[in-house]
Amino acid sequence: MLFFCLVVAHEAQSQSSKKTKIELLNADVSEFNESFNAKATRLIGNVRFKHESAFMFCDSAYLYREENRLEAFGHIRLTQGDSLTMTGGKLDYDGNTRIANVFENIVLSDRKMTLRTQRIEYDLSGSTAYYTDSAHIVDGENTLTSRQGFYYSKTADLYFKKDVLLVNPRYTLSCDTLRYNTVSRIAYFLGPTYLWTTTSNMYCESGWYNTNRQNCLFTRNSRLENDGQVLRGDTIAYDQKKDIGKAFGQVSISDSVRQLIIRGNYAEHHQLTDSSWVTGAAEMVNYQGGDSLFLHADTLLAKGNSTRKDSASFSNRDVFAFHHVKLYKSDLQGTCDSLVYASSDSTIRFFRKPVLWSGHNQLTADSIWLVMGDSAIERIHLKLNALIISQSDSNQIGILDSLRFNQITGKSMVGYFNGNELSKINVTGNGQTIYYAKSSTNKDVAVNRADCSDLIIDVYKNELRKITLVNDPDGALYPIKELRTNELRLKGFKWLQNERPKSRSDIFTH
Repeated sequence: MLFFCLVVAHEAQSQSSKKTKIELLNADVSEFNESFNAKATRLIGNVRFKHESAFMFCDSAYLYREENRLEAFGHIRLTQGDSLTMTGGKLDYDGNTRIANVFENIVLSDRKMTLRTQRIEYDLSGSTAYYTDSAHIVDGENTLTSRQGFYYSKTADLYFKKDVLLVNPRYTLSCDTLRYNTVSRIAYFLGPTYLWTTTSNMYCESGWYNTNRQNCLFTRNSRLENDGQVLRGDTIAYDQKKDIGKAFGQVSISDSVRQLIIRGNYAEHHQLTDSSWVTGAAEMVNYQGGDSLFLHADTLLAKGNSTRKDSASFSNRDVFAFHHVKLYKSDLQGTCDSLVYASSDSTIRFFRKPVLWSGHNQLTADSIWLVMGDSAIERIHLKLNALIISQSDSNQIGILDSLRFNQITGKSMVGYFNGNELSKINVTGNGQTIYYAKSSTNKDVAVNRADCSDLIIDVYKNELRKITLVNDPDGALYPIKELRTNELRLKGFKWLQNERPKSRSDIFTH
C-alpha cells in the first residue's frame, strides 16, 4: 500500500509539473522568416492565444513554440476566468512560469475596480499583479494611487506602497503602506497615516478604515483634530456618519491656544453636539506660566457655547466636572461635588459642599462662584451661609492651637483678589466675626466677637488685617480664657484642613 501511494503521488506530481504549451487559436497571417528569427513564428491580424484558463488577444505577435513564450503587440487584451480583464500596448508572456509582463497604457479591471498603470507583471498561477511604475485605481467612489503595489485577484486584495493616496468625496487618506479589499472596501494601513474629512483631521501609525460604513479604528500615536480640539489616545474609533470619536488608553483632549488639556482613560467627542467628555482618572490642566491649575473629577465634560460665534476653542467652551471634584494650584485649592466653568462670563461655579483654601483661609458656602480674569482670579462670591475660617496662630512656628480660629460669616460674601491673593472681603447680611487680637509680639491676647449687618475685611498676605463693621455694629473684646469653646465657634463651623489637597497627586484621593 505504501509503495502504491508513493507511485500515485509521483505520477500526480509529474502531471502537475508538466508544462502545457501555448495554444494558437487564430491569426489572419502566419509567417516564418529564418533570416529574422529562426525560433519564432510571426502572426498578424486577429491573433488569439489560449493557455490553460487564460486567453490573450493582439494585433500581431511572435510565438516561440520551443521556448513556450510569446511577444504580442497592439491592442493587447488578456482575460482570466470570467472577471479579470487586462489591456495594454505590449505583452511578454512565458508559458512555463505563467508570468505576463504588460506595458503601455494598461487597464486591469475586475467586476469591482479598475487599475491603470504603464507596466505590470501578472502571475496567472497566483492571479497576482505587481506594478512599480505608479498606478491609478478606481473602485466605486474611491480613487487610489501609489508608486508600487500588488493585486491579488483571488482575494480581491490590493497592497499599496509609497505615496499612497485614497480619495473619496467625503474624505482623503494618505499613507505609506495600505491594504485595500475591493469586496469589503476596508482599507488597512501601517505606518504614518493621515485622514482628512470635512470636519476632522486624523493621524495614526496603524489601523483600518471601512469606506462603506465610514468608520475607522486608529492605533499607535493616534489623534483626532476637530474644531480646535486635539483628541489623542492609544486607540481612537471614529464614526464619520455620526461624527463621534472615541479614545481609549492614554487619552487627552487639548487646546494649545488656551493652554488647556483634559486627560483620562476614556474619552468621547460628539461633533453634532460640540461636546467632549473624559472619564477614568480624569484630570484638567490649565497651564498658567509656571503655576498651573490641576482639577480632577470622576467625569469631565467640555461643551461648546452656542451663544458665542467663536466656540471652536476651549476658551469658548463650558466645562463641567461631576463628583469627587478636587483642584490644586499653589495659591488655591478646593473640593466640591460638582463644578461648572461658563465661558460666557469666565466664572467657575462650585456646588454641593464646596470648600476653597486660599493661603491660611478656608472658604465655605452653599455655592461658590470664582470669577477668572485673563490668567488670574478677579473675585470670589460665597452665596448663602458663607463662612471664612483661618487659624489664628498659623504663622507662629511650632505653635498650633486648634481652638483658636478667626471666623467671618454672613449671608453672602464677595472677595477681591490682587495677583491671585485675597485682598478684601465684603460681607452682606447677618455678618458675624470672631477675631483674635494680637500683642506687639504677635501673640493672641484677646478675642473680639462682633455682630453686624455688613462687614468690610482687609486682607494682607492672606492674613486678616482690618475689620470694618457697617450698619449697627454690636461687639465686645474678651480675654481669651473668658469664653467657652462653644462660644468661640460660629454657626456652621467645620475645620476641614484634612481634606485640603497638598499637591497635584492629592486631587486623585477621595
